[in-house]
Amino acid sequence: MTDKFYFTVFTPAYNRAKTLPRVFDALSKQTFKDFEWIVVDDGSSDNTREVIDKIITSKPDFPVRFFYQENSGKHIATNFAVQNAGGMFFITLDSDDSCVPEALEVFKEEWEKVPDDLKPKLKGISCRTCSEQGRTNGGALPSEYIDTNDLDLRFKYKVEGELWGMTKIEILKSHPYPDVKGLHFYPENILWNNIGREYNTRFIDRALRVYINDTENALTNKGSSAYKETFYMREHFINECWDYFKLDPKFFIKQTIGLSRDGILCGKRFGEIKSIPNSFSKKLLTVITYPLGKAASRK
Repeated sequence: MTDKFYFTVFTPAYNRAKTLPRVFDALSKQTFKDFEWIVVDDGSSDNTREVIDKIITSKPDFPVRFFYQENSGKHIATNFAVQNAGGMFFITLDSDDSCVPEALEVFKEEWEKVPDDLKPKLKGISCRTCSEQGRTNGGALPSEYIDTNDLDLRFKYKVEGELWGMTKIEILKSHPYPDVKGLHFYPENILWNNIGREYNTRFIDRALRVYINDTENALTNKGSSAYKETFYMREHFINECWDYFKLDPKFFIKQTIGLSRDGILCGKRFGEIKSIPNSFSKKLLTVITYPLGKAASRK
């Protein structure tokens, strides 16, 4: 599809009929209007479709496109939205969040500040997030902006906390989320870490996305499925990010402990768990820390 818009804003929705109008309200207030809004309903049992139909009928000043899929997870919905997007850049605005009116305009302005010879090396622009009260999430950036990747940002610059941003559609199309059997939610930071091995991001020290804590956003206990997700994430850090071990040994030791804990809670045996690390030293550390993981699984 030829780019028709500057941005595609994507919202995955699962039983979020009550919060989608808030997302729509935030988008309606955007000072930059060259975008489309794609909503993918991930098998909702509420009136999500009716809410979006009503929004479309109201004739907003930006296109709204609605799609439905059987409940498959946010990562599958994201892949679908990326393949059907008409924007040059892709932004995910979750169904339980909002953003400031100038968010899209700031993203565009920041991208235009990037020198042309540097743009091919960047995947996009990312920013900070904040609460409704304006409290910024995570540690401060070392400067007004920094061009780096997600792993360096976390381990070298010690900036943690959730970020939000725009990514080139072409990069997301060539780096889809994998459809892992038995995994209903694919940890997003794995994708960003892997893309970061090829592309940097311009991180700006401004909070443009607002995360909202209310009863509609309360997380439900997903039981063993949650442990499958964190087990997969720990495997990623151990096998694919070990080159950062010296920058934060405590973090990686915790991953080996967590690998055992989550593995046990997923029903895996000791032999299966210790076979996951891809080097002798990692296997040895996993064996040494296994008793701690076993004890943690009992709590």
